Amino acid sequence: MLDVCLLGTGGMMPLPDRWLTSLLIRVNGRMILIDCGEGTQIPIKMVEWGFKAIDAILFTHYHADHIGGLPGLLLTLGNSGREEPLTLIGPPGLKKAVEGLTVISPELPYNLRLIELGNNESREICVSNFYIRHISVEHNLPCVAYCIELKRQGKFDVERARALDIPVSYWNRLQKGEIIRLEDRSISPEMVLSDR
Repeated sequence: MLDVCLLGTGGMMPLPDRWLTSLLIRVNGRMILIDCGEGTQIPIKMVEWGFKAIDAILFTHYHADHIGGLPGLLLTLGNSGREEPLTLIGPPGLKKAVEGLTVISPELPYNLRLIELGNNESREICVSNFYIRHISVEHNLPCVAYCIELKRQGKFDVERARALDIPVSYWNRLQKGEIIRLEDRSISPEMVLSDR
């Protein structure tokens, strides 16, 4: 299931009922955050989606209302028990921006993986099951827009499943991408999912 939450839509300064720019996307329990305005961890806490499942933070540009919440969020992630690396993606200047903002949080219990996008560069980046593409857009400093795609599983091939003598009770789990281990064999989703 796909969930999208506009955590903040304000600009320049937070208001009591309107946080600074941030958008959280959740699919099958994994999340990507786009921008991280000041206090972003507060609306994340309010929607009760948790912190540890954030796999990446994507920055559109480096105005304070889009990145000023990074130090607090990084510390909150560390305090939530996160140990796996966190991917940060952004336009040119990412390394410098992150170095400046993490001066107050230098000893995190997880690593930061930085992906600094080049000017007019085009590539696809995969984080969890999110496929991220970007384009440069006009602003008064380097800025990108993102396209996030989810690769769907292929269509379940009933005839193939029957030919392989796979019990019907396993079909749903295979369709969800799970590998089934039986006494005499293992069945992978690729064996019964066709290309779309």
